[in-house]
Amino acid sequence: MNEQTRLPIALLLARLRAEARLSQADLARRVNEISGSSLTRWDISRYERGGRIPTVHLPALAVALGVELSMLEEAASITRAVRRGEVSAVTGNGDGWQRTPDDEERLIRAARNPSRVDAAVVADLSGTLAGQRRIEDMIGSAAIIEPAKEQLKLAVRLLREARGSLARDLAATASETSQFNGWLHTATGHHDAAGALYDQALRLGIQAGNADLTATALSMQGHLAWVTGDIGSMAALSNAAVAMATATGTRTVAIQQRGRALAIMGDKSGALHAVGEAEQVITSGKSGDDPDSLYFYGPEILRMQRGLILAYLADDPTAYLRAANTVSDAIEALPSAVRDSEWVAWYGVRAAAAFAAGCEPDAASMGLRQAHAIVAATGGLKTLGEVARVHARMAAKWPTNPRVVEVGEQITEY
Repeated sequence: MNEQTRLPIALLLARLRAEARLSQADLARRVNEISGSSLTRWDISRYERGGRIPTVHLPALAVALGVELSMLEEAASITRAVRRGEVSAVTGNGDGWQRTPDDEERLIRAARNPSRVDAAVVADLSGTLAGQRRIEDMIGSAAIIEPAKEQLKLAVRLLREARGSLARDLAATASETSQFNGWLHTATGHHDAAGALYDQALRLGIQAGNADLTATALSMQGHLAWVTGDIGSMAALSNAAVAMATATGTRTVAIQQRGRALAIMGDKSGALHAVGEAEQVITSGKSGDDPDSLYFYGPEILRMQRGLILAYLADDPTAYLRAANTVSDAIEALPSAVRDSEWVAWYGVRAAAAFAAGCEPDAASMGLRQAHAIVAATGGLKTLGEVARVHARMAAKWPTNPRVVEVGEQITEY
């Protein structure tokens, strides 16, 4: 059996796409041209994250990727067997990406002699990054941060020796890798290090000549400003990202983040206008390709963000409940592989806080219990702290409510 066919379909698709140097939007377009389908980049993202098996699209995917259909069918069969519990999941080399001996040899040669970097090495680096993102969603930020650091060091080291179009491709991969490391450091509370990593991602995006990578780095700097409470910088950085972005998801992320900043600053009309603008952009889908770092973004995520903005603007129980239901309904619409991730659990806590503000302690307690179960497994200290703070406010208001008491017991047991 070919080494690649031992991979589940999610990892194999991500690997083959990286080797073909295609974005998720590129692959979706190719499949649509071949089969007359209407796939989007978000469909490809879901397939690569294991949310769905693209059974009916396997023939077109095989043609689009230039591989035998039997390879994809074998990978799909492995995935089904894993889900049935008949075989163990592929764990790869510890970083979420299954490398073949040829891959290992290429990376070792490149590390020893950077002048030997070629397109296959860039594809390997991109594939490893895709695997690390997938693993981070499953087990949390803290567990993947060390391998991600090493991945970034290697990418930057190889970039120093690269030239021409290969240098631009490698700079783009290094920019996304630096951005991913910035996200991990933000999630684990290392904000100064995160800022430096986002600065590096910005420079590398400029070096790659990629406006959307640069805009993504600006958006992530805006996200960090939000986390640290610098709302003025959050708004300014988001505005800069909107002005630079050309792709659908990149623009949508920046616009909704600007709206969130406006909501926090009390500009209700500006915030709601931004929500409408973001929804219009994502619906029209007329822009170009997004960086692969926005693999997670789609209509459901935008609805979550809309609910968060509504919660910032809420001033009565009915408004808080509207916000809570918007967030929780969007979470339920996510694929399971995304829904149970550490970062989505944080939104679950925000929905629970809004339910509590809307005088619905039972719904709030259920949301807290679900979020706590996820982050207790991943060790997400930031979200665990949020769970504890929201519960403390609820316990003060409803000290004898059985559901609220159960949440306290769950937190205490952890």
